[in-house]
Parts: sequence; C-alpha cells; structure tokens
Amino acid sequence: MTNELIYADPCPLCRRPLTLRPTVEVRSNTPYPTRIDRLPHCTSCAGDMTRAQQWADMMRDLYES
Repeated sequence: MTNELIYADPCPLCRRPLTLRPTVEVRSNTPYPTRIDRLPHCTSCAGDMTRAQQWADMMRDLYES
C-alpha cells in the first residue's frame, strides 16, 4: 500500500480532486527525449494564500521522507 497521492485523489486539506502538475526534467547531450514528470497538485490550496504554505509543507513531508 502506498501513501503517495495520485490524480483525482481528494486533497487532504480541502477534499477537492487533485490534478497533475507537469514538472520538466531536461536532459541535454543524451539520446533520450526530455522527460516530463507529473506531480499531484491542488489548484485551490496552492493558489490560496492562507493554505499555500500548509500545502507546500505537506507535500514536502510526503515526498521527501
């Protein structure tokens, strides 16, 4: 069982469905194309100034541990 959030899971803060936010990792001088990683993202919480820091802290704790 995984604790990671995925697309359409409810946001732990506001319970709205999560979307995917693209993050791009560019690899130069390799035969591989640019890879696009996607992270779960809550537009409502990340854009709300009162919840933005709480959202950022929660995501950092979830993915850096």
